Amino acid sequence: MLWLIIFTVMMQVLFLTGGHLYWHWGWLTISQYGINSGIIVFLRFVLIIFISTLLTLTTSPTNLANGLSSILKPLKFFHLPIDEISLMLALSLRFVPTLMDETGKIMNAQRARGVDFGEGNIFQQMRSLVPTFIPRFIASFNRADELATAMESRGYGGAPKRTKFNRLKFKVNDWIACLIFVFLI
Repeated sequence: MLWLIIFTVMMQVLFLTGGHLYWHWGWLTISQYGINSGIIVFLRFVLIIFISTLLTLTTSPTNLANGLSSILKPLKFFHLPIDEISLMLALSLRFVPTLMDETGKIMNAQRARGVDFGEGNIFQQMRSLVPTFIPRFIASFNRADELATAMESRGYGGAPKRTKFNRLKFKVNDWIACLIFVFLI
């Protein structure tokens, strides 16, 4: 994410014009509006990362999927597969730590074979990650196949009338939180 943030902020700073002009060379400019926009984009990225990390660390994937399913329930009117979307979210969040562990194992195996991941410029570092892609994809596909087999053998089907173990209901604290978010927005 760091490189994406730096790239996006630099695009804002160097190409957005307006306000007081601080520096100009060819088609590159640094202006007051560009710096302000770069700061806003940077803060947005930081807030997105912070809030999403906080949410995933404090809420279980099952609760996130149930909450998303409840929020998106009105879209069932348009025949959107809400339950399948929330299941995909829960499974994705569930397997992120597993994929990270597998990535660490693959990178350690590549290091044992002589690959150095931290040497050279950014392009050489990106090129050194290429040998980890194929084993990661193969492991991910194998895990997805095993999961699909397990779900089928347990009789899972995306039936529209599925019941939930814990039913979510809006309480006073939920309405207060919604009002606070609306006020902040």
